[in-house]
Amino acid sequence: MAGKYFASGNPRSSHSPSSPSFLVAALSLLALASIFFFYAFSSYRCPASTPFDASVAREKSNPNPKSNAAAPEYSFVASLEKFLTSRRPVAAESSSAAADAGGAAVKALDDTIWEKETERLYGDPADPWSVLSVVRVYVYEMPAKFTYDLLWLFRNTYKETANLTSNGSPVHRLIEQHSIDYWLWADLITPESERLLKNVIRVHQQEEADLFYIPFFSTISFFLLDKQQCKALYRVWAHVPRYKPGQVWLEKDLILPYVPNVDFCDAKCFVENQSKRSTLLFFRGRLKRNAGGKIRSRLVEVLHDTEGVVIEQGSSGEAGKAAAQNGMRKSLFCLSPAGDTPSSARLFDAIVSGCIPVIVSDELELPFEGILDYRKIALFVSSSDAVQPGWLVNFLKSINPKRIRELQVNLAKYSRHFLYSSPAQPLGPEDLTWRMIAGKLVNIKLHTQRSQRLVQGSRSLCTCECRPDDDARSEDKLK
Repeated sequence: MAGKYFASGNPRSSHSPSSPSFLVAALSLLALASIFFFYAFSSYRCPASTPFDASVAREKSNPNPKSNAAAPEYSFVASLEKFLTSRRPVAAESSSAAADAGGAAVKALDDTIWEKETERLYGDPADPWSVLSVVRVYVYEMPAKFTYDLLWLFRNTYKETANLTSNGSPVHRLIEQHSIDYWLWADLITPESERLLKNVIRVHQQEEADLFYIPFFSTISFFLLDKQQCKALYRVWAHVPRYKPGQVWLEKDLILPYVPNVDFCDAKCFVENQSKRSTLLFFRGRLKRNAGGKIRSRLVEVLHDTEGVVIEQGSSGEAGKAAAQNGMRKSLFCLSPAGDTPSSARLFDAIVSGCIPVIVSDELELPFEGILDYRKIALFVSSSDAVQPGWLVNFLKSINPKRIRELQVNLAKYSRHFLYSSPAQPLGPEDLTWRMIAGKLVNIKLHTQRSQRLVQGSRSLCTCECRPDDDARSEDKLK
């Protein structure tokens, strides 16, 4: 995937006809991200640059020049510092209040939901609350140990560089890369008067919600808490739906982009680097991966010592980040092969660096596809073609200058869609997330509501919840 899975399901999945018909959204911090590889003309100068259209050019500090609001903050650390010093956790719901179960209570809530949705359907078109495209989200007030305490833990320790993952990557940098849940949650709980996005509204009554958002910064807990503390949190969290590979279904789930690891190359940077893009194809990262990522070692073999191609083993820390950033900005194309999964964060690094992604990942899914057309900014190559000696380099050299300029101009336009910020910007990744969800809601509700009115003998229907995975089928056989 080209980022993370945002899973939508039924919050009260009793499968009975009285179950209320609204949905739950739970953000998984497990990386299921997309992988892209980028190529750049080495010793082949990119075509003479043409001035960027005024609509494409943007100020360095703000890729959304039409906004009259204060300049957004794109740094996770800087945004988090402001967030933590300006907000305080709200008392979590008591367990007794949250445990209001029973047939009568469920039916009453279901009736209230129906009344609210009827009001929206026939309500005043001028009322933003009656517009069906507005997503209404109920945000659970989780105990601080799941949210604020973990954010403070990151904030107080992020300068410690000795804490590394098994592959030598700085833990805190990895957490920043997986901070999507922070950006979405921080925007949702921001006072409405300070928010710029109008296609998502936080509601405070369950019956008004299309989705439930359950915040929990699991990446921070996994890397920064000791094993016992982490297990204790997950035991409390165990009732929340979690997804395994093979359980994701694009009809209801979302793929979200990783936070880029490199700095954004703005319009000025794009122009300044046009004449410096002398490398044909560039890749810097781990050269050996498992599963589908085995394609990397084969690509290294066929591209080794090829003129115009730079393939480097990645390194950790600021030096590694600087090397990757400089390499991408000096390259025409950036290679993006599959990793342990079909995806990686490298795609988004290339996009914000103005380096045309060359994607070698046959099973890749991309974020916001349906809104964004990746053919306008990237090249897609089959694995079987890419590993043929000489094929990939000859293919890249055959692309005409006009096509290359089109891809570069589109990269400048598309970069804004992958820059998380505070406040969240129109057409930024937070905005596109809710647009994608709005597009899925009607179909998800169709499945949910139809399953709730079926009687014995009705034609079966596979809803969002009944797609069995291999484990479930194995368990059925054992029974």
